[in-house]
Amino acid sequence: MERTNCSAASPVVETAVGAMLTLECVLGLMGNAVALWTFFYRLKVWKPYAVYLFNLVVADLLLATSLPFLAAFYLKGKTWKLGHTPCQVLLFLLTFSRGVGVAFLTTVALDRYLRVIHPRLRVNLLSLKAAWGISSLIWLLMVVLTPQNLLICKTTQNSTECPSFYPVGETKASATCQEVLFFLQVLIPFALISFCNSELIRTLQKRLRESDKQPRIRRARVLVAMVLLLFGLCFLPSVLTRVLVHIFQEFESCTVQKAMVQASDIAGSLTCLHSALSPAIYCFSNPAFTHSYRKVLKSLRGMRKVAESPSSNLRDSIS
Repeated sequence: MERTNCSAASPVVETAVGAMLTLECVLGLMGNAVALWTFFYRLKVWKPYAVYLFNLVVADLLLATSLPFLAAFYLKGKTWKLGHTPCQVLLFLLTFSRGVGVAFLTTVALDRYLRVIHPRLRVNLLSLKAAWGISSLIWLLMVVLTPQNLLICKTTQNSTECPSFYPVGETKASATCQEVLFFLQVLIPFALISFCNSELIRTLQKRLRESDKQPRIRRARVLVAMVLLLFGLCFLPSVLTRVLVHIFQEFESCTVQKAMVQASDIAGSLTCLHSALSPAIYCFSNPAFTHSYRKVLKSLRGMRKVAESPSSNLRDSIS
């Protein structure tokens, strides 16, 4: 979206987006760090499904480590003081890690679909080595699909500007290409994930009609609902906002332009939320993750009680 001469600054929106990104960073780092520890120290049996989840964790950690710089950008009134090249590197990492995360969410859904719906297919006999090979290809594919001009575009006149979530490109065709890639990387995976998960639930309901197997269906339903909620909450607002941006980009009204910029900032920050919500998926995918997160929560509660006890003892001694 082209900028207008009128100021689109909104301290309230910028502070809210910065605070949201900070919270996403903290939750994403903590949740995915625990997941990574679980993979290395608690997961005894590795299957292709676990390999894809592991790569999802790495992608989410890469995204979470990039968020502090973006949060600082918003908290400082959308002022970037690190120069043009770091800005482009940050935008590349954000776009790349987000795309990789979406790709592995889709891969996990496809893997579950094939193993449950079509268990006799030879693709379900993939070895761990093949799963790692597929994962490597996904990383390479996303490097190719991530707009390279995020790294090589020319320096702008104002070195304090960073284009954030807006399409970046030296030409209109380049910016359009980025938009098309974004829509394809969101809408196609969302359609695949929705189809795979709906068929999964339908098949489980037919196969597991006994009362003692109903908990498995409920667990699968919760997992499917969480995946769809994660995808819808994180990416569909950005898709809708980008559509509205293209619809209203010819409007010269400052009010419309401000609203579109602020809506893009909010929706763009939501696309990073999946790095903080993904640990919920791990909890329902394997009991080892559930145990790890419960252990961390118990430890945090214990530390809180220890921190509160000296103050309570001090009050008792004073009284």
